Amino acid sequence: MNYRGVYFDEYNQKVRWTANSTSDIAYSYQYVGSMTKVEFDLFIEVLWELYQDGAISLNEFREIFGDLRDFCDRIKSLVK
Repeated sequence: MNYRGVYFDEYNQKVRWTANSTSDIAYSYQYVGSMTKVEFDLFIEVLWELYQDGAISLNEFREIFGDLRDFCDRIKSLVK
């Protein structure tokens, strides 16, 4: 599976899913964890359902990421 890093910039409310370093871009991203593309798409859908256009704090972002990461890992363990 192709895992990439998930980064979040709380001030600018920007999210990145990338294998590249975020040090060469203008935003101040915080590393949150890693996901596959499908997991990341689901994560974005969950964030949209919860916040729509509202602001998300870094702590809320990390909490939802962790919950979804646990959920995806549990599902994967069922099919192994």
